Amino acid sequence: MSELDYRAFYRLLAAEVRASTGVNQSMQTLLAWGDQRIPHPSWAALAKLDCSVESAGMGKWLTRVLRRAPCPFPVRAIYFGLGERATRDRVEFADLYFGLLSHYEPEDKACEWLWRNPRHYPDKAYLGSATLKAAGMICNEDEVTGLGTPGHMVFALAFATLLLRASLDGCIHQLLGAVEPVGVVVGFDSGDLFRLGELHSDGFRPTKGAMT
Repeated sequence: MSELDYRAFYRLLAAEVRASTGVNQSMQTLLAWGDQRIPHPSWAALAKLDCSVESAGMGKWLTRVLRRAPCPFPVRAIYFGLGERATRDRVEFADLYFGLLSHYEPEDKACEWLWRNPRHYPDKAYLGSATLKAAGMICNEDEVTGLGTPGHMVFALAFATLLLRASLDGCIHQLLGAVEPVGVVVGFDSGDLFRLGELHSDGFRPTKGAMT
């Protein structure tokens, strides 16, 4: 199987974030791009997943976790991580969690501030996304003929990024009790960071320049 051009994928994903055409429509664009680069029947299976169904639950998820484990310091940034999980049969899939950060430096493109203390990562803060799990099963269940990492990575990062783009708003900014603005970063635990943008009291604003 040929290598995927991840830099080209990041550029296309950034364009879809800025276009804000809706989660499903943008996902179809990104999955079609992946199928053109690495033709495989799993792309069509991924395209059948309803990627907008979990949008309404994002605010409830954040509210539930923050009420159980409130942040002890003023929030300057939020990191949404894609953690690797596995079924009982050891099929890998991704799930989304978050951590709250006390530092944010928008000029730092390497995001070194992500590791500065204090940081607040609530326990049991996974979204429990059925869509991400289904995508992982499609890509990874068959280790021999499956699409594997390219499809898994493209779907999970695109889904998480576009879902957050559609869901982050002034109400969530208020929920965070944050100092404005709040930097938003998304990424796999073992991969590149995607600097999604900033959350303000009047809503979300995508990063203007390169997001990686």
